[in-house]
Amino acid sequence: MKLLKGGKSDPAGTPLLLEPDYRVSYENVTVTDRQLHKLKAALDTAPDMAKYARYRTWLYYANLKRWQGQGYHFHYESGPGSTSCTCGLTLHSHGSGNQDIAVVISKAVAKKLEAIDLQDLQTIRQHRNLPTLQGISVALIVGFIWREELNSYLWTAICQQCGACEIEIFNVEAQDFVKIHNKVCGALIGEGGE
Repeated sequence: MKLLKGGKSDPAGTPLLLEPDYRVSYENVTVTDRQLHKLKAALDTAPDMAKYARYRTWLYYANLKRWQGQGYHFHYESGPGSTSCTCGLTLHSHGSGNQDIAVVISKAVAKKLEAIDLQDLQTIRQHRNLPTLQGISVALIVGFIWREELNSYLWTAICQQCGACEIEIFNVEAQDFVKIHNKVCGALIGEGGE
C-alpha cells in the first residue's frame, strides 16, 4: 500500500492511504448459533449432489464464528477490489466518497512491528472489537501457529497504537493483551495521542 503523496495525515498524525483511493466500510459479519444450526440442518437433509456445497457454506460460517470468538483479525474474504476482515472491516481500493478514508498504522509503529509478517489489512486501523463486533480496537490478534509439543495453537497479538506485540502466546493471554491495550492505548486516541 502506498501512503498519500506529501506525507498527508489525519489530525493525530497517522498517515492516510492513497493510490488507489483506499476506503473502509463495515460489513455485518455476525454469525449466530441459530444460523449455524439452520445451515447444518440444510446440510443433513440435502440430496447427495448438494451436500458438498452446503458443507462448504456451513464450514465458512462456522470458521468465521470460531475465529471471531478467538479474536483473530485477518483477511478472511475478498471481493471485487476489496478485502474483508473477520471483524467486518472492509478495505476498498477505488472506494467511494461515502466511505471513510483508510488510515494505516504510524511509521513508528510499523517499524516496531516489522519482524511480524502482517497482512495489508492488519496494518489498517479502525478494526471492530472481536467477538462483539462493536467499537474500535487498536489491539489485534494477527496470527497463530500450532505447537505439537504443547498440543495447542499459540497466537500473535499487536497494538496498532503503541507497537507492542506478543508472539506465540496462548489465546487467553492474547485476548488479555488486546483488552489491556484497548483500554490503555485506546484511551490515548480519545486524547489525541499518536
